[in-house]
Amino acid sequence: MFRPARFAPSRPSIVAAATAVVAFAALALPTPGSAADGTSLSSGSLGINDAIRDGEARRGNALTTGPVGPLAPRPEYAKLPVYVGKVGDKSVRLRVGPKTDTRDSLQGEYSTSDGKGVRLLSGEWDNGSFLMEESDDGTRVSGNWDGRIDEHGAVRGTWTDAFNPAIVLPFAIRPLGGYLVIPPFDMRPSSGVTYAPPPPKSSISGY
Repeated sequence: MFRPARFAPSRPSIVAAATAVVAFAALALPTPGSAADGTSLSSGSLGINDAIRDGEARRGNALTTGPVGPLAPRPEYAKLPVYVGKVGDKSVRLRVGPKTDTRDSLQGEYSTSDGKGVRLLSGEWDNGSFLMEESDDGTRVSGNWDGRIDEHGAVRGTWTDAFNPAIVLPFAIRPLGGYLVIPPFDMRPSSGVTYAPPPPKSSISGY
């Protein structure tokens, strides 16, 4: 019967085996190199982030981590009535109109004197009080307006920064051109109201 010989490997054999293992491991590790287009794939975190940025840039969709860009004015708001005034020391120009599906509510946009795009608006009024939210990106709330409507349809109150509630600024806006979207607190016939949205039809009766 054949029996394999039992022997202890010599020290040179151990050294040779260890050297082979190290050499194999070295081959398995990532080494500096370049993609076919010359892009480095080995800088920092194996170059993955750099490669992604480079690929996105080549496709015209560069990655950004900065603040959102300014919103452009919406064409559907271009002919809405205008209100003008100030928030703090900045002049503002608002284009606002009634929401078609909600009574005593408005929507629109506004721009400031710095000319950096517009902010979207959505608000409502009730018995002389006025509340409105704004958004600088069309999704999140970036500011809150809280005020009172006087007998001429002007609104005065405070604007609060939604990201830092410690920032509170006074505001005052008034209709431009005599067209009132936000009715005055004084609703008598002689108060000068020229517009108010009609009451909604009842979803039950159909009237």
